Amino acid sequence: MLKKTAILSLSAVLASQLMGADDLSEMIKEGKAGGYIRMHHIEPAFSDTIAATGSVIGGKLKYQTGAWNGLRFGAAMYTTHDTGLTKEDYRTRDGYSQQAQGLHGDDLGSYSTLGEAYLNYKFSNTDLTHGRQEFKTPMTENAVTIIPNLFQGTVVSMKEIKDFTVTAAHITGMQYGTRAATDAGLIGDGVYSITAGTGYGFVSPVVSGTTGAITTGSGKEAFQDMSIATFGTSAGMDTAGVTALAVEYAHGDLKARVWDYYAHEMYNTIYGDLEYKMNAGPAKITLGAQILKQDDVGDFATSIGATTEIDKLRTVTTPAGATIYKTKISADGSIDAMAWGAQVKADIGNFALSAAYNQNNDGHIINAWGGDPLYTSTIFSRNAYRADTTAYKLGAEYSFKDLGAPGLKFIVNHAAYDTDVQTWTTDTLAPTGMMNEKNDEQDYILHYVVPSVKGLWFRLFHVERTNDTRNYDQSHTRLIANLSF
Repeated sequence: MLKKTAILSLSAVLASQLMGADDLSEMIKEGKAGGYIRMHHIEPAFSDTIAATGSVIGGKLKYQTGAWNGLRFGAAMYTTHDTGLTKEDYRTRDGYSQQAQGLHGDDLGSYSTLGEAYLNYKFSNTDLTHGRQEFKTPMTENAVTIIPNLFQGTVVSMKEIKDFTVTAAHITGMQYGTRAATDAGLIGDGVYSITAGTGYGFVSPVVSGTTGAITTGSGKEAFQDMSIATFGTSAGMDTAGVTALAVEYAHGDLKARVWDYYAHEMYNTIYGDLEYKMNAGPAKITLGAQILKQDDVGDFATSIGATTEIDKLRTVTTPAGATIYKTKISADGSIDAMAWGAQVKADIGNFALSAAYNQNNDGHIINAWGGDPLYTSTIFSRNAYRADTTAYKLGAEYSFKDLGAPGLKFIVNHAAYDTDVQTWTTDTLAPTGMMNEKNDEQDYILHYVVPSVKGLWFRLFHVERTNDTRNYDQSHTRLIANLSF
């Protein structure tokens, strides 16, 4: 602690000498603060089986200095705390925990973290940020409960050519957010977790179904190397991190973007999509298409990481004793996966209608860093990233503004997922056949943005999710309140 204080004090002295005390004072005076306060409350009376209770309040407080010759400094604290309304006895309900882990820390408790600490330099139309930061891209931006996934590295965004944005980044570390437990355990069903938004660097806490005792997990409260975040400590990998490059184009009614994420010694991911808007009589139509391709790179096929990953494919069993797990990595350690999709949206008066489709005919897409760009994802289902999956999603939205309630919307979504999976036996460690797995989800959402208070909104949603293959159902009702400032 003394060493850290000394370093911070020395940094302040050097900054004041470099810029002058008056310049430093002016930077601080022109700085801006912001953030949000957010509450999540799960109502147990209308929730069942999984994540049936949980209630937290927390948020983000960020400060960024004014500029000195284009240079700024910024930092943000994130925190989550139980409101006292979480039903602790649900930790041992029906022999296992029904407490939502996607709201709390590694030990199901409250925690705070310095999630952002960076320097930013802007010149012309180029913006450079180095340090801890949010990295909002198709494969890294996750749905946020209280604390988002956070990253460490250097990001350069260039808008020097009209209509184009070029982004280059090198990410060396990440810290999983509060939702990571939801992605790994609930959305991934504990079986397909690496397709749902987390890697093996995140470890969920384990709760005793009889005593409620907690074995602490890891990944939320500290930054870790990208190779560890992706494949965990047991993989024994030492990579240079993830290098990303993107080109985005926007002109008139057309938008298009391509992102390439090169995870050194692991795998390469290419994501692209385009969007086109047009008028069709009374309707405003938006058409979209996307593709997501993934392959291994370097010597990954012969690495400990590949061996570890293959071994993990054969550890989860059905009640009948056979795994239902389509290999995301081939037997020789190679990665070969691709998904594509299309969607159409129509805005007609106070109504908005949408239809989306995704198809994946190859291996599992390793979605380890929280991103969720595929069109057919719902609140608790990201099954389109799974191998040999066909998915569709239908949505409708109604605005009550013409009925005297501006800011109020009702949204309903229905999604269905059809997956062919291999069955394995734990004794032979070899595929024995195929079976079909079906999932579906219905989301009902009431969203209200308070017109008279900037940044204040409320969201009430109810989810019904079923899996007939593995015989489980889930009901979940949650209220979210947010004030941004």
